[in-house]
Amino acid sequence: MLDLVFIWLKEHSLIVLLLLGTIFNVFWLYRMRRQLQMKWYAVLILSVLHTAIGVCSVKVFAFLESGDIGNMSLFGGVFFMPAAYWLGAKLTKRPYCKVCDVFTPCMLFTLMCARVNCIVSGCCSGLVIPGTHFHFPTREIEIFYYIVMLILLVPRVKKSKNPGSTYPLYMASYGAFRFLDEFFRTSSTGMLFHLSHVWAAIAFAAGLSIYIEINARNHQRKKVIKK
Repeated sequence: MLDLVFIWLKEHSLIVLLLLGTIFNVFWLYRMRRQLQMKWYAVLILSVLHTAIGVCSVKVFAFLESGDIGNMSLFGGVFFMPAAYWLGAKLTKRPYCKVCDVFTPCMLFTLMCARVNCIVSGCCSGLVIPGTHFHFPTREIEIFYYIVMLILLVPRVKKSKNPGSTYPLYMASYGAFRFLDEFFRTSSTGMLFHLSHVWAAIAFAAGLSIYIEINARNHQRKKVIKK
């Protein structure tokens, strides 16, 4: 019986992990509902929508990248979700910076679940370590990255520290991490540098520039308030 359960979980790992991500969204958004003035039912709707849009974003990006709708690229979430947050902020008349801040942990946890699924399904593995039969633990290291970022960013969002800077900070750090991580991952081209390095560099540059700009604006705003 237990074996059948494990087999079922492996066959439906993505659905189970996405459900886990959605449950995390519910608990997190319910706790942060006052920042965005959300009703409890809005929390449920947005939690499901966030997961659904996230899945669409990684699949669309993979399709644009390789022409295969069956693939997933986590860079899709990094680049496309801010547009979804912007649209949501406009429709609900909420501050865009607060929406991005509050939903960043949702993004991190969902992507972490997606990377766990990579381990279960056996994709996105690291290169073979020379002289051994083992692979570089790139997926495991990325999961560790998400855990560290959640530990660092969750208190930041709760305290509303430097409003609007949370997502750009995540974006820049993820770009830097993935740029280095890609050297140890397998690629379809078999080359040292590949397309993911480009996306990682763009994510780092965009995230860092936006973070610096927001940081400067918030600093200037504090100066004006003090005067």
